[in-house]
Amino acid sequence: MYIAASIGLEEFPPILFTGIRFLLLFVCLWHFLRVPAEKVKPLLKIGFYMGAGMYTTLYLALALADNTASIAIFSKLEVPFAIILGVVLLKEKIGVRRISGVAIAMLGAMIISFDPSAFDDLPALMWTVASCAFAAYGMIKIRELGAIHPLTIAAWVSVVSAPVLLLISAAFEKDHLVIMQQASWIGWSAMAYTGIMSSIVANSGLYFLLQRYPVSQVAVYSLLSPVFAVIGGVLLLEDRLTFGLVSGGLLILIGVGWIHYRSLSLAQPNKSTG
Repeated sequence: MYIAASIGLEEFPPILFTGIRFLLLFVCLWHFLRVPAEKVKPLLKIGFYMGAGMYTTLYLALALADNTASIAIFSKLEVPFAIILGVVLLKEKIGVRRISGVAIAMLGAMIISFDPSAFDDLPALMWTVASCAFAAYGMIKIRELGAIHPLTIAAWVSVVSAPVLLLISAAFEKDHLVIMQQASWIGWSAMAYTGIMSSIVANSGLYFLLQRYPVSQVAVYSLLSPVFAVIGGVLLLEDRLTFGLVSGGLLILIGVGWIHYRSLSLAQPNKSTG
């Protein structure tokens, strides 16, 4: 998703790109919008946090970044952010071992931030931190929502995000018609990929896996996304790999992986807290 979005953002301004992406998603998923009345208000909030909030800040980060790889790796901070918010908002208990995973991930983020080659990307990294905060808070709200089809959540994210983002784009970005007319098939294909493949196909695949395997086991595979993003960024976007990015990225992935491992261990019977 990161590579496709970066390619699309070479031809579209970030908020317009995100708004059209969600408009496309709405066209595909409108028939999933029917839910019980008591679910509407929570889904509207989730739509704002997980759509207008998370993706706007993420795409602003990608538009500003020289290195897509650093954004992809930084985005995994949503996991420790979610744990911290779970403790603060849901009064969840967290043991020393998972705290150590959060600390390792945060140390990796600091190493990337202070790498000399990343100074030009600091504004992008700050937008990524904001995106992680929106994503983490959205995860908390989804957890409170209870069982619901993931495509229903995606549909409500699109119905909230599309009009909000298109209005913001109309206010702050220019030459929309010219940009859309001049965009190449590559730019439109990148947008279609992020809207259809990432949101619809990937979510359906996630739902399929969650029906058959433990959540913690499935979540571990999310660590593959920044790995592929780094490889794709180097091969396709001429991203630079530095010692700070590699070492900091490894620490983030190790920290997040350790959190997932501890969560999986705690899900098993007769395990100690941690």
